[in-house]
Amino acid sequence: MAALVVLLSLLAAGVLGNEFSILRSPGSVVFRDGNWPIPGERIPDVAALSMGFSVKEDLSWPGLAVGNLFHRPRATVMVMVKGVDKLALPPGRVISYPLENRVYMVGKANSVFEDLSVTLRQLRNRLFQENSVLNSLPLNSLSRNSEVDLLFLSELQVLHDISSLLSRHKHLAKDHSPDLYSLELAGLDEIGKHYGEDSEQFRDASKILVDALQKFADDMYNLYGGNAVVELVTVRSFDTSLVRKTRTILEAKQAKSPSSPYNLAYKYNLEYAVVFNMVLWIMIALALAVIITSYNIWNMDPGYDSIIYRMTNQKIRMD
Repeated sequence: MAALVVLLSLLAAGVLGNEFSILRSPGSVVFRDGNWPIPGERIPDVAALSMGFSVKEDLSWPGLAVGNLFHRPRATVMVMVKGVDKLALPPGRVISYPLENRVYMVGKANSVFEDLSVTLRQLRNRLFQENSVLNSLPLNSLSRNSEVDLLFLSELQVLHDISSLLSRHKHLAKDHSPDLYSLELAGLDEIGKHYGEDSEQFRDASKILVDALQKFADDMYNLYGGNAVVELVTVRSFDTSLVRKTRTILEAKQAKSPSSPYNLAYKYNLEYAVVFNMVLWIMIALALAVIITSYNIWNMDPGYDSIIYRMTNQKIRMD
């Protein structure tokens, strides 16, 4: 079975600064407490290794320990919050690490989540239903009449709806396929741009978001029977200037990379030995086949070995 993936956005932009946090994790996955930076592009590898899968390149990051190899988590939930370096998470319960470079996540959504609200109109209509989060969240300085505030609250509604859908379809959390959830929340960033990060609205929204994320983490953790990893990535801004650089044919010499001053060869991946052996033995087999075929043709007796000559000889005799 294919892995269950809820992917609300493709995260392929550069990350500037920021933090990678572990909200909840089972006892079989051990994250060490320390100030070890992690490259953003290796976060999918952290999720894969924590779930017991192999990765193409070794991850030499001390934050993730080996853990129990025979009891791996059934799900990984990653929530990315845009517009803030870090959130005021409760101390002692959450482990956080500095984040560098980029984050890449890809996937597709399960058909169960097709009923989630995705357009602005659907999100607005969902908020004003009887069982929406507007009836339970303390809005404080946030307003029901502000489009920016409603965008932020609609993302919290999506978090609530995801856990509600899974609670109604518990077979998805109990199957034997690993599940990956990746979500991006940009409502807090819009509130910061609209009101300013020193505003009361931004402070209230940050506190509401922290409480909502903790509740979402607890719900997802409990839905998988305590066998799920819930991660949080806080991102100040994205570097969207990811364009292909042009090169000139008049360039005399190639600039050396400062990270490799000794002109070392690139590292081979895990598939190199397999591909090399396949090509080598196929070429040897083809060479032997050509040699054997050529030898047999060279030593062929046309009068006895060739069916063409035998057929022709019988026809001549009959005539």
